[in-house]
Amino acid sequence: MIIKSNKVTPEFLDAIKIKDKAYFISIEDCKGFRIKVNPSGRISFVTYARIKGGGKPRTITHGSKNKLPFPVAIDLHIQSIDLLNKGIDPNLLKKTKRDQFYGSIKFIDLANEYISSKKLSGEHSDQHSDHNSKYLIATKLKAFHEDNIENITVEKLESWFRNNKHTPAAAKNALMLLSKIFKYATATGFYHLQNNPVSELKDSLFIGNQKTSKKQLDLESEYSEYLYNLCDPMSEYSLNPITRNIIYLMTITGLKKTDILNLKKDQITENSHININRRKSFIQIVPITDDIQSILDHTNEYLNSETESFNNDYIFYNPVTMKPITNLRKSFIKISSSFDWNLYPEAIRKSFANICDQVAIPRKHYYQLLGIRESYIPHSDGKLEHEQINKLRDSLHCVQDEINNKCPLIVPGRYNRISDLLYT
Repeated sequence: MIIKSNKVTPEFLDAIKIKDKAYFISIEDCKGFRIKVNPSGRISFVTYARIKGGGKPRTITHGSKNKLPFPVAIDLHIQSIDLLNKGIDPNLLKKTKRDQFYGSIKFIDLANEYISSKKLSGEHSDQHSDHNSKYLIATKLKAFHEDNIENITVEKLESWFRNNKHTPAAAKNALMLLSKIFKYATATGFYHLQNNPVSELKDSLFIGNQKTSKKQLDLESEYSEYLYNLCDPMSEYSLNPITRNIIYLMTITGLKKTDILNLKKDQITENSHININRRKSFIQIVPITDDIQSILDHTNEYLNSETESFNNDYIFYNPVTMKPITNLRKSFIKISSSFDWNLYPEAIRKSFANICDQVAIPRKHYYQLLGIRESYIPHSDGKLEHEQINKLRDSLHCVQDEINNKCPLIVPGRYNRISDLLYT
């Protein structure tokens, strides 16, 4: 039997016929998801799909209808498909098999998998991949080859780092690579990892990166890592909620740092748009999208909980001093810790401009979103102005969709946007 998911109601499940042999009900608009009906009367939800790379299909049982609501089962199915597409068998992540699975994965295997994935995706060149594999992994990080990633502790890293002080540049590069492998592990199934020991080592030994004078993020090889650091799923950086919201707003609007830090409540017009004064008789309009609204709502809720009844004209301010935020340097240094250069606000604005240039939006909207041209031509008829702002909002939606697509932590059906990761 094949049905649509909107037909699966509690009444439908209760009315399913029990037969002498087990049979399946497939969901037309949810590939691989099945409802299994057993002769005993047990009705359960399962995923039946192949792991990336081939092999026999896996059957992942999520639970029975008596214990698991249908929407939750769909959510678990989406997560299972995501894991299968990454080459991970969800059955091996179940509690009864978790220790066996994690214990069987050696660091060297995970490191080689990371290097291969970056090479195949084109994010790393052949030369860069060879350097990582043949020198940093094979030579500098050889001491960890037989460890599984759970056994690499801060104490082990500290001892290793002291033994490699005679090659400080190579040791720091190896640590940077190791940190990225930990992040890769977290994104590909090792969800139980609570911290990145490389970050703790850097804090304890005051290890800094060798910084270059690079001016902007590479959209193919660096931008997704920047978004990962901004979301900070492992709480490595302990980012201040307000400064992170400022940087996130900067990321999805391309607004200048000073425009955001000086943003006041009276610049917001009825949850429709933000007014930014550029010069005499020139006001930049930033349409408020759902992503922008989520930032404003979270900021307001957080500051109200911290300052109680205090009323401030500014959107972003320090809840202790009640003064506007003036410096983002510390937060940018934290987010830049995995790069060999320090990010800064103008680099984020340039990345936004590059993404605007890539998506299919009208050229005039490109200039309007960056505040180079007026956002609309004033009319005596307010409906025409409203229509122009809505068209600009549609273009901003396209840009923000592309930014969300570049975030490596997005899980369709669960975390569809960066705001879901930050605020739920």
